[in-house]
Amino acid sequence: MMPGQVPLDLVGPLQVLQCASRLGMEMDICYLGPSTAMPWLGPLTLGGISPLPDTLPRQSLLLIPGQYRNRLDSQAQQACIGWLKSNAIHADTLMTVCSGTLLLADAGLLDGRRCTTHHTLLDQLRERAPKAHVQGDCIFTEDGRYLTSAGISTGIDTMLHWLTRVGGHALGLAVAREMVLYLRRSGQEPQLGAWLEGRNHVDARIHRVQDAICEAPAHPWRAETLATQAAMSERHFRRQFKQLTGMPVGDYIAGLRLQRAKTLMMETTWSLARIAEETGFGDERQLRRRWAQEEKRPPSVWRRARQDTAPVDQGSASTI
Repeated sequence: MMPGQVPLDLVGPLQVLQCASRLGMEMDICYLGPSTAMPWLGPLTLGGISPLPDTLPRQSLLLIPGQYRNRLDSQAQQACIGWLKSNAIHADTLMTVCSGTLLLADAGLLDGRRCTTHHTLLDQLRERAPKAHVQGDCIFTEDGRYLTSAGISTGIDTMLHWLTRVGGHALGLAVAREMVLYLRRSGQEPQLGAWLEGRNHVDARIHRVQDAICEAPAHPWRAETLATQAAMSERHFRRQFKQLTGMPVGDYIAGLRLQRAKTLMMETTWSLARIAEETGFGDERQLRRRWAQEEKRPPSVWRRARQDTAPVDQGSASTI
């Protein structure tokens, strides 16, 4: 907790954790900072802040929200930078929102790592962490135990990603639904990706079907089975699905599978044939056919281009 704290940078990720806690995930949340209280939002202040500890507990997630640049306290900044240099190594995951990434850069923790921050601060990040792989075409990045995000609402996406990784896809979906987000954005997509397409409606039956598909996009889904889950006739289900989502159910499934295939291409060294099998396309030919409908570059060229700016980390594959 730092002077100049951006409210949503803190409250957004915190709301994700609070929802997960209500749904049964066990956790202890502690607020740390160089002072026990500080101004926050107009007349509101933040209190109950514990001093920066000598060490962190095992399996801890350390969240570093962003700060307004015109409200920084140099003494508090230096205290936190020094503390991070000594204690960041003890955190299981370090997550930054917006300008929080600059604190990691000032602590010398981003050398050789993929990272991002708010689009107005990218040049500053490059200056402060010249050996980092700074990305400006994504809303969050994951590199080993480091998660960095572009700021404000993207802290919610990043926390949902972490929650899904440690708590499972079903919990991530449940929290997203509880927060009326339905699904989160992928860190590798600069805009809303396939996971959010077709979600801008309020029909609980169709959302239920979409949740089932998203939990297992590789499953051999049949319209008849999905219609039963939605408690509709198959004909009515097909019509309702297309009307509400803007696409036939088959295209919706294929889009999710392709998005998952792209993620695996980024985060693994698997062959295209194995990726096709894992994502439900069945074989490489079917994957390439769908690929050609959405991408101009063939998979091999696309993969090399993306991996040039996003090094593969075999130790921490995404669950999205």
